[in-house]
Amino acid sequence: MAAYSSLVKEVLPYVPFCPDSLVESNLRSATIEFCERSKAYILDMDAFNTISGVYEYDFDIPTGTEVHQVLQMTYDGRDMDPISPRSLDLNYPDWRDRTGRPHVYLQKTPSTFWLVPVPQGSFPVIASVALKPSRTSNNIDTTISNQYRDAIIYGTLYRLLRMPGREWSDVNAAREYLAQFNLEIQQAELRARGGDLGVKRTVKYKGIGKPRRRYGRYGKEIDY
Repeated sequence: MAAYSSLVKEVLPYVPFCPDSLVESNLRSATIEFCERSKAYILDMDAFNTISGVYEYDFDIPTGTEVHQVLQMTYDGRDMDPISPRSLDLNYPDWRDRTGRPHVYLQKTPSTFWLVPVPQGSFPVIASVALKPSRTSNNIDTTISNQYRDAIIYGTLYRLLRMPGREWSDVNAAREYLAQFNLEIQQAELRARGGDLGVKRTVKYKGIGKPRRRYGRYGKEIDY
């Protein structure tokens, strides 16, 4: 796992006088937003067998993470469909009293899910889920940190530079970093879905992973 604190030094040069703790907090928030929007942090959970008569199960996920969305779930080799709480109540009002082969699932919380109807017998469940860091996490999966490092930094700089009345405030630069953050999310989402990566970049680079342009405190452009 990679600690958010390990990325602080890469952000500080762009936000002078910003406290390390504030940088780290925004690194976490930017990482969470990136994972939510891109669904790039994917985990294929190990198969487990249901227990007859038990409908609620825990997601087997790394400490410090939550399930943002279930991407796919199978029961005994057959795909199940997701269902919303309202649809569950309307279509299966007595589902807790019914047993059989589950064919729908409900993500109840970021760490638990339900199988409907209540499983009868012990059969394997396999799930693929999109994860995100929890709000109390101190680190992120190393692969995600390495592969999407620029995206996380862009998102952090956008959040910090848009803060009003700070020594480092720079609305113009924040807009540019937001545009680059959105582009990185778009590419990550395509990669996660196995789609075409032929997305034209709209910001040129000079140096390691940072936009070519940067704006000073009063909007004057600085060219690196």
